[in-house]
Amino acid sequence: MDYVTMQNKKIPIVADVDVFVAGGGCAGVGAGIAAARIGAKVLVAERMFYLGGMMTGGLMSKIAIGEVNHGLGEELIKRLDVYQHSNWLASRSEVPIDPEVTKFMLDKMVIEEAGAEVLFGTTITDVISDGRSIRTVVIDSVNGLEAVRAKYFIDCTGDGQLGFKAGASYVVGNDQGYSSSPTLMFRIANVDIEKLISEMDARPELRESVKNTYTNHKISPKQNRENIAHDKYAHFADFVPYIQQKAKENPGMFTQWELDMMLQRGLIFMNQPQGTHVLVNSTRIPYFKGNDNKELTSAYISGRKQVEATFRFMKAFVPGFEKSFIMDTGSLLGIRESRRITGDYIFTDKDVVSYQKFDDAVVSNQGGIEIHATDGHETDIQELKKNDHYNVPYRSIIAKDFDNLYMAGRCFSANHPALSAARNISYCMALGQAAGTAGSQLVKAGKQNVRDIDIKELQQKLVSII
Repeated sequence: MDYVTMQNKKIPIVADVDVFVAGGGCAGVGAGIAAARIGAKVLVAERMFYLGGMMTGGLMSKIAIGEVNHGLGEELIKRLDVYQHSNWLASRSEVPIDPEVTKFMLDKMVIEEAGAEVLFGTTITDVISDGRSIRTVVIDSVNGLEAVRAKYFIDCTGDGQLGFKAGASYVVGNDQGYSSSPTLMFRIANVDIEKLISEMDARPELRESVKNTYTNHKISPKQNRENIAHDKYAHFADFVPYIQQKAKENPGMFTQWELDMMLQRGLIFMNQPQGTHVLVNSTRIPYFKGNDNKELTSAYISGRKQVEATFRFMKAFVPGFEKSFIMDTGSLLGIRESRRITGDYIFTDKDVVSYQKFDDAVVSNQGGIEIHATDGHETDIQELKKNDHYNVPYRSIIAKDFDNLYMAGRCFSANHPALSAARNISYCMALGQAAGTAGSQLVKAGKQNVRDIDIKELQQKLVSII
């Protein structure tokens, strides 16, 4: 391999803050709001040009939120309801949101109200550390290379970019190195949902299903109609036998690749706050690891090809979609898992299924294991009891190799199946809230090590999410 040698460069230090947050997605907004509200000087660096990550640009415009979580995820939904004159919070534990309105709301909550500084179009280029302490991050933007000093750093990049570039230990995927298959989300507009529901009620072949799904996703046409009328979540899934039937009746309309792709999971879509829009969660990228730019490029291209074929089928054969059109595709791939930074404790699937409680709990969760198979075809779903929960411990959001590095969101310290249970939007926000609160608390106390936290004081501040 050939190499180039760069001349030494002087990089200007443009900020000296208490808490630096890498990534302004679901976890990053939780961290930024929490740290800034307590009084810390906070800088959030985000590579895109909006906040919210998967719930906005990624079009995962549905927040899964359990009864135990009353933190920033719940606050966001309440504020969206006030803005929209709606009552979507009543749809808990599956709450549809408008991703564009959410962008506006997050700007207000993070920047205008909490007072965190946000830099869009900004990536982490390098990390400068002194032993076990990170001192400075080098960022890149339209300005060129710049540096930021901070007392505490929170990796909310999803891919663990800050930790990775600092040299932190990490793992990727399952025992074979593959992650849960990601999805490129897309939205369809001008859908006659009432026609769809009526046809599903009258035509049993539209409701025939073969794929595994959640109990609360098995919604009758009547219940879907009632849910939509009362600002609640409506779910339409499977259609696999129907796809097979229509493909047989219309030979040559779809290539074998397109048909195989549609049969991975069938059609999965749900309602949105606007009554004629649906969110489609059908595409799958098999054999994915998530830590290679060539792989990512191929995944986006494949995702868009899958979107086009899926929509072509829906417009041609699914009642109510005759006059519909693709509204948008995600500007972020729905990556469920890539790097997981190793913490002082690795959260496990045993902790999930045993409803494990920890003395250093910082987040409670009710989500069960949900592994999207390596080959993209099946989903391992293990639902938990509705009246119980498990904790994520503080030790799982602190990097074992550093004294001032947190990680929140899907790069926190967990094994492959455990991450599948604790990576939903509201819980990523809650993990960020925990990390941001802890970092700010340590700054105020004059502490320089994440392990010097007064855990009881922290838990009192986090009572809404434990």
